[in-house]
Amino acid sequence: MDRLLAMFASGQAEFGKRVHAVTEYQWASATPDTEWSVADLVNHLIDEHRWVPPLLRGLDLRSAGEVVDGSRSLPVDGGVGANLAQEWDETAVASANAVRAPGTLERTVELSRGQTPVRGYLEELVFDLTVHAWDLGTAIGYAEPLPDELVGYVYERVSGHGDLSGSGLFGKPVDVPDDAPTIDKLVAATGRRPR
Repeated sequence: MDRLLAMFASGQAEFGKRVHAVTEYQWASATPDTEWSVADLVNHLIDEHRWVPPLLRGLDLRSAGEVVDGSRSLPVDGGVGANLAQEWDETAVASANAVRAPGTLERTVELSRGQTPVRGYLEELVFDLTVHAWDLGTAIGYAEPLPDELVGYVYERVSGHGDLSGSGLFGKPVDVPDDAPTIDKLVAATGRRPR
């Protein structure tokens, strides 16, 4: 299997494990991403992965947005947590199926910044899955660490980009020792304080 696809699957699996570990009392809890509660964070990843199937089918942003808007479900019985976990599972399966379709990795997608190779788009998704899995795990006290291979893969790509705060999406990098674990270096690069 292509390494990028393997890392995408690993990132989805790790985020999903943490979604299913959230207790009913933790959905309103704060996360290291200070703008979001646990529920907000999970909703962000659900929404992000709703875009994957229509974009990978070649739809433009407007048409893909119409599909995404139509896929947002109404609340059902079972409480916020049950709904979000189920929505994540369904969205992740649809996203993974779209990513694994034959020829997908050779295509381009229309993003807000213009035409982008699918490989670049998927690397961004793997980055988000990994960092937000750490956010979610930190917020809920999830003890199991992220896999070294996944963290190393993402950090290898991020470390070459310098100060990420220039994008406006991240805080200033946090200083960590040279011998810090790779996960600490990764989250520090995004302005988060390692735990």
